[in-house]
Amino acid sequence: MTITTNAQIPNNGFENWTTVGSYEDPTGVWKTPNSSSPGPFYPVTKSSDHYPAIVGNYSIRLESDTSLLPSIAGFGITLTNLTTIMDGPGPSFPITGHPTSLCGWYKFIPQNNDTMVISILLYHGGDYVAYAIMKFTTSTSAWTSFNLPLSSYVSADSASIVLSAYCTDGPPPTYVPRGNSVLYVDNLSFDNLINLVPEQTVQNNFFNLYPNPASDIVTLNISTLNNAGLTLNIYTIAGTLVKSETLKQNHQKINISDLSNGIYMVEIKTKGWTEKQKLMIQR
Repeated sequence: MTITTNAQIPNNGFENWTTVGSYEDPTGVWKTPNSSSPGPFYPVTKSSDHYPAIVGNYSIRLESDTSLLPSIAGFGITLTNLTTIMDGPGPSFPITGHPTSLCGWYKFIPQNNDTMVISILLYHGGDYVAYAIMKFTTSTSAWTSFNLPLSSYVSADSASIVLSAYCTDGPPPTYVPRGNSVLYVDNLSFDNLINLVPEQTVQNNFFNLYPNPASDIVTLNISTLNNAGLTLNIYTIAGTLVKSETLKQNHQKINISDLSNGIYMVEIKTKGWTEKQKLMIQR
């Protein structure tokens, strides 16, 4: 299934990753220190802990490792479109319109008073014209939204973004990780927070729900013959998990009498595929 959002930020939900030897990098404009790490530790990784739960399947996880310093392999940071991590930001990806803020979701687990940073710079004709930055030292173990208002500007044609689990207000050795802090980020967008069920384009219908709208019982019919390891998850439109079951049959009835009226997202997951469909409960 393909989920379409209006975000201009490439790979904004960190759904796409490219395998490079023994590690993965986020596909597109995102640059990481992973190539400098000998492994098995890599500072930037793909995480299945993501938010909202009904949007996509992954987030980006940034972790520092002070035992590797001063090597860049110990820096939990990702930036858009640089020649090297140490070059600093520059115009990275094109934008249109007039964005007024950067929005998204994050979690932060700091060590030794580390400061996380999320920042964006806007450019016009290669020159810097606007910015927004968020810096926190407080532990935030639950997914939390952010909205960073951009400074005033006339026009912009490109942008760059920095995500870091440590303070990046200057170059090393002054600004380096203080601890092995961890930062998760997901679903970046301009102006509007991604927090509801987006419009969907379903490429393959692996399961059907009926009736829909439903009241107390909904029948689930899964077309695939391999039902090993099938899990049913039902989320509210805000991404809260309200029901989870292990499926034992390709055709079975699900009791939804304990759920309130409204729109939900039904997700079926297995090792081979994941599909989500809307369900309306109406009594």
